Amino acid sequence: MKKRVEVVAALIRREIDGEEKMMICQRNAQKSNPLLWEFVGGKVEEGESLEAALIRECAEELDVTVMPGAIYSETEYEYPDIIVHLTLFLTELIGGTVQLKEHADLRWINPMEIPQFRFCPADQHFLAQIQYDYAKEHIALGRWRHFKGNCYEVIGIAKHSETLDPMVIYRALYGEGGIWARPAHMWLEMVTRDGKTFPRFAYEGATGL
Repeated sequence: MKKRVEVVAALIRREIDGEEKMMICQRNAQKSNPLLWEFVGGKVEEGESLEAALIRECAEELDVTVMPGAIYSETEYEYPDIIVHLTLFLTELIGGTVQLKEHADLRWINPMEIPQFRFCPADQHFLAQIQYDYAKEHIALGRWRHFKGNCYEVIGIAKHSETLDPMVIYRALYGEGGIWARPAHMWLEMVTRDGKTFPRFAYEGATGL
């Protein structure tokens, strides 16, 4: 029987230049899952509470003090040699200056930038949920205009049936009004044309206005 390991991780978020960002860390090249990205955290020691373990791990890995809040999500992932039960906490950074004591790199990213990074397999459940929650909050139902001029109606945010990645469900407000789906991160991305940068889609309000 495979060993079951309890692991905790921190979802640390802050506003940077008016945009919501979250902290991700890149694993050291000498560790398992080398150079993959993850949330700061680690194994829970015997007799240790989940919250105490998270506080200790953040201090050991980043030399910071944190305050664990509510549990954001939990998941279980089976590696070839162990089964990991992972708990992700909403976590506040309350003291210290971040120092990379164990990781190769650290970034603050927008949740829609997640597809640009290669994460540890155990984190995929969390990443899909974070992107979905972000998409639900930032992609309003109603009329949107594509940068090339056509208009569309967003009718919902769905989850991909296999990957759970968020998908925008929308219909064209021209022609036969076809219904399509597009990954949420593509809906919110910026486009550069002729030296100018602007949103791929811009919200115009409720349909019919």
